[in-house]
Amino acid sequence: MSLESEDTGVFASSHQRLSELSGMQILAYVVLTLGVVLPVFPFALMVSMSFKPTNEIYSLNVIPTDFTLAHYRFLLENVPIARQFLNSVIVTGAVVVSVVITSCIVAYSLAKLDWFGRDITYNFILATMMIPGVLLLIPQFVVIVWLGWVNSYEAMIAPFAISSFGIFLLTQFFKQFPDSLIDAARMDGCNELDIIFRIILPNSMPAIATVAIFTFMNRWNQMLWDLIVVKNESMYTLPVSITLFAKTGLYGNSMGPLMAGATLLALPTILLFLLLRRYFIKGVTMSGLKV
Repeated sequence: MSLESEDTGVFASSHQRLSELSGMQILAYVVLTLGVVLPVFPFALMVSMSFKPTNEIYSLNVIPTDFTLAHYRFLLENVPIARQFLNSVIVTGAVVVSVVITSCIVAYSLAKLDWFGRDITYNFILATMMIPGVLLLIPQFVVIVWLGWVNSYEAMIAPFAISSFGIFLLTQFFKQFPDSLIDAARMDGCNELDIIFRIILPNSMPAIATVAIFTFMNRWNQMLWDLIVVKNESMYTLPVSITLFAKTGLYGNSMGPLMAGATLLALPTILLFLLLRRYFIKGVTMSGLKV
């Protein structure tokens, strides 16, 4: 068989497969393609703009013709970006650790311990998830002022230290552990903390990773609360700094440094998800959560 006949056969086979696709299948492929392109393109354009020279920054080409790090140098020289990045790491890290620990302990008590008022407490925790966070801004701020925590890490950490969502997700996950396993551990002399940290947690990494990722995303991208309780630039977190950069033009009106700052803001969340994506997907599946 000649090469020409082989090529003809390949094209004919491809054409036949395309002709066998129904209209709904073609529509599904189009929708799926748009579902990938629409979220990814703005992010790719943002990263691209952060590396473009100023005279090219508003062009729609994703790959810059001339790469430059000038916008990142501008940020490092004119904005205390390193200090603000450190503030974000400290606050977010403290919140993630606090949420994971408190959620594990509370979820275990709700899922595996029998005590008076357990169901009422669980329903109350679920009800708090329905309250818009913006309604609590003023009461929380009054408490922060009363405690004297304005312009402090405590003000940015305390309101996020316990998560109703984390408790809910881990409670659903812990319910899957057989009671016979817990009873056997008690018979072997384990107390409840031993059971949590030696049995439950080592076998709950997918759910814990899911809680950690959601908590990280929520706290890392938090801007409004930090803007309310922090007034000193040295205490700004990265989202506050980038927002003021965009809204006030405090350090100039160039779009390049703004896109560079936005890229730095998005990078940690993306890296964390890539590192924990296997646990995240498994945790969402096993806990019955829909996203």
